[in-house]
Amino acid sequence: MKTEYFEFIGHNNTPLAATLWLPEGDVTHILQINHGTAEHTGRFWRLAEYMTARGIAVAGFDLRGHGRNPHPKDLAVLKEGEWAATIQDMRLFFRYLDDRFPGRPHYMFGYSLGSFLIREYLEQYSDGVAGVAFTGTGYQPGWMLGMTNAIVGSQIKKVGFDGYSPLVYQLSFDAYNQKFKPNRTPVDWVCADEAELDDLLADSLCSSQFSAGLFYQMVAAMKHTNRREAYENWNKELPVLILAGQSDPVGNMGKGVVTLKKRMEQAGMKNVSLHILHNSRHNTLMEHASGDAEKAMALMRDLILS
Repeated sequence: MKTEYFEFIGHNNTPLAATLWLPEGDVTHILQINHGTAEHTGRFWRLAEYMTARGIAVAGFDLRGHGRNPHPKDLAVLKEGEWAATIQDMRLFFRYLDDRFPGRPHYMFGYSLGSFLIREYLEQYSDGVAGVAFTGTGYQPGWMLGMTNAIVGSQIKKVGFDGYSPLVYQLSFDAYNQKFKPNRTPVDWVCADEAELDDLLADSLCSSQFSAGLFYQMVAAMKHTNRREAYENWNKELPVLILAGQSDPVGNMGKGVVTLKKRMEQAGMKNVSLHILHNSRHNTLMEHASGDAEKAMALMRDLILS
């Protein structure tokens, strides 16, 4: 596997750190990835290693306010209006990859925050996408998400859009972690593989906190993409793979992703598959100790190479 680190110019001429992993031989397919909250593209090197061994180029950019891009120390941010800007970043990166590898089938993958970004992206741009995979995505009732953002909005008035709110953290990541008491780490909810969690916590490019405004924009997108109408503009033939952990609180412990699949099918999507991995929590691709990560990667391989 060959790795390239480069600067990608996103929407409004914003420079963004990007990573491209290449197979040793010819590129047969492209997999464009979107990472999750407070992390970075480099977290997916294992997925890249797996895919490049099969001729699939894997690439992504660090989201604004994340990873190798400028942001406050240990605080991931997404400034006001940058959710929409990120959708445009994704579009420009999609075109960059198509220009670099013309004629190759182009797939997309999103984890957690990245999954909700792709779900909105496909409302505007479904052309050229050969298939899509998600993990760490979900469905929660609109009224609950509305109440959550009412509280987050009040916190933004106190700490600012780009400020950190302990209450917002308590309502989100901390609430997720409480489901796995007694806790060994603040991120036990992410996966059950302790070695992977330790690696995550030791990663200097990951942030331990996130801004109130970032969470506000993500919750708004979660509420929006829960609606059946959100899939009206999707290519109804698009292959969709949902990978979910049985113990993922974002996926409502397997129940929310079942609802999500039904919503997509009610909207006319004809090729949606859901796989619930019973030894997984939020990030199925980190569950190496149980073997679920390898199962998840194999399912993604089959999506791409079928």
